[in-house]
Amino acid sequence: LRRVQVVPVLLGTAISQPDGSTDDYEMHCQAMMLLFKPWQSFKDLKIDDKTWAESFEQQNFAPVFCSIIINMNVENECKEAQDVHA
Repeated sequence: LRRVQVVPVLLGTAISQPDGSTDDYEMHCQAMMLLFKPWQSFKDLKIDDKTWAESFEQQNFAPVFCSIIINMNVENECKEAQDVHA
């Protein structure tokens, strides 16, 4: 465990917003599962016949992870708003 709290910053392409198209939502759910569900293989993340969205919605994340997920969405919304008004 870390002794000092840090805020991770993801580099690269932005994570899809959950309020976009169906494909965007699927990509968002996949990213959240990869980041916040413990896994060693993709089979740990979702069952073959389920979508990423179904797997994400059935996952019971710890409250701290739910808070982080919400904050990530807010951060992306702020970045998008800044780009629009720049």
